[in-house]
Amino acid sequence: MNEPNDEFDPRLEALFRGEHVHLPAEPFSSKTLAAIAAARRRALLTTRLLRAAGVMALIVVSPQLVDASVWLSTKLDEAFELVSAWLTTPYGLVAAGLAALAVWWARGRVRARLWR
Repeated sequence: MNEPNDEFDPRLEALFRGEHVHLPAEPFSSKTLAAIAAARRRALLTTRLLRAAGVMALIVVSPQLVDASVWLSTKLDEAFELVSAWLTTPYGLVAAGLAALAVWWARGRVRARLWR
């Protein structure tokens, strides 16, 4: 493959043997690539700072979150008792059935829109 071949044009061969001239860098592409790199660095820094701020906020707010979860669990027990007592009545049973039918109908409409 590197052997000289008589089939090539001698002028073309002389061009390839000569010194290769590199074109100067294009200012638009180099500026654009630098701007993209700077934007990526800013985005990475912003992401890391926001994650660190989120972790610090969770650490600061964690005692209040624990208190809120205890309060919510006691209120949920009361809510479940109330709902179960209401569902044992005929009106509660009919309302639950109508709610289930409404959810079934709404989901069918959403699926029909997605498949069009």
